[in-house]
Amino acid sequence: CHPVTGMCSCAPGWTGDNCQRACDAGRWGPGCAHACNCSNGDGSCSAETGQCFCDAGYTGGRCE
Repeated sequence: CHPVTGMCSCAPGWTGDNCQRACDAGRWGPGCAHACNCSNGDGSCSAETGQCFCDAGYTGGRCE
């Protein structure tokens, strides 16, 4: 928790007042603050790292 505000600092992939909720699809990072930037069909990525999950036949950092 933050020493002044008491707010929880969530690990990558988690959000909520007590960091109890996993990131929604298409979001990633601490507190789910970042949007996935992937060109795959559903735009999904790892909630922890932001690495794109590429559809079959696609490669690259953004599945382009």
